[in-house]
Amino acid sequence: MRDGTEYDWDSLILDCTQDGGRRPPLLPSAFAAELEKKSFTNGKDDKPLVKRLYEAAFKEQFGKAAQLDYGSLGWGDAEAAQLAEVLASGAAPRLKELWLNGNKIGDEGCKALAAALKEGAAPSLKALGNKEQPELVAVCKERGIRRV
Repeated sequence: MRDGTEYDWDSLILDCTQDGGRRPPLLPSAFAAELEKKSFTNGKDDKPLVKRLYEAAFKEQFGKAAQLDYGSLGWGDAEAAQLAEVLASGAAPRLKELWLNGNKIGDEGCKALAAALKEGAAPSLKALGNKEQPELVAVCKERGIRRV
């Protein structure tokens, strides 16, 4: 609910995808690089603290994540490649379900995901929701990942 208006699923998705939508997760090193381009309005240099907090939260949350739902966020190849980099880092060892349906991920994004999965990313993955793309379908078949 926002401003007295109750959201349904479709309006929530629309709200999350406007103005560029939700970005994919960043590895702590990428977050640190992005943070270096920013400044704090209070004038303090809290960057070391923010970096440590992000890294700790990232490791904890991704380390225990069993399901990630990034469906219908308007993602394309760049976002899929960024997610593939996160998965390839070993950050999600317990991930069982990954939902990417309803995005605009093309062949290049699917190839990046397939390469990460082929190298052993997300070793517990059992279900993947995304479009049919040959390399991704093949790697899912090899690993016994159900395509949804």
